[in-house]
Amino acid sequence: MIRILLIFSLGFFLFCKSPQVDEVDFIGRDTSRYTSPSDPLAKSLLSGISAQNESFTSFRGEFSMNIQVLVPKKETFNIDGKIFFSKPGGLLKIQLMDTFFGLIFSELIATPTEISIKPSGATKPIIQPMGDLYLQDPNTKKQIQLPFPVIYQYLSGAFQSEILSSKARFMAKDGRILVEKADGVYEYFFVDSLPSRIELSSTKRGIKAVSLVKEKDPKHNHPAKSILSKVMTLNDEKENALILITMKKIIKTDVQDSVFRF
Repeated sequence: MIRILLIFSLGFFLFCKSPQVDEVDFIGRDTSRYTSPSDPLAKSLLSGISAQNESFTSFRGEFSMNIQVLVPKKETFNIDGKIFFSKPGGLLKIQLMDTFFGLIFSELIATPTEISIKPSGATKPIIQPMGDLYLQDPNTKKQIQLPFPVIYQYLSGAFQSEILSSKARFMAKDGRILVEKADGVYEYFFVDSLPSRIELSSTKRGIKAVSLVKEKDPKHNHPAKSILSKVMTLNDEKENALILITMKKIIKTDVQDSVFRF
């Protein structure tokens, strides 16, 4: 497996005072019988979700990220950043910055199929297929696993095409849609036809991950004001990290193609 490491100095963030990130449970695949897309309730659910397509438009903004590492000991880090999303092509760019000086230490550009990262000072970006990311402290070599696919799915709305697959399975009365992909089983949870939670269970990667809406934005249906994610090991469900992304500013606007370059 190729791992992209976002290298940064955790020394900047170790002593930042920050609020406790709430716990989040992993619901998991239901034992009840899922239905096919031909189910009338499934069709009704998809129709409602389709009516919300206009909520998933291009935007740019600023965010803060609070990371709680849970093993081998509990530590908390804070990072600021900027985000850009272009609906055509599903392009997502994230700039990670230190909280004190505002200096960019890594830039990330994602498409539905791959991720490119260029740390500050690097001459060329590193490219990998869409998958997990790892933050690494260059001093301790500690790695923090980020369940990027579920975060990308939520921010980009890429799930909209996947839930239309003939392989999708539904628990429509509970607003749940399950899709089995090559890298694992994804389940999408909807409230009022908008995504409220995305879960991933991957035998191949040995993890479970979840991203959920913690706080809605008062002005926009999407993205939410804050998104809480958790990643854990698959076998013993040992929690590795909690990641809280809070949007400080969101502007709904077209984003030029030139932004998605290093």
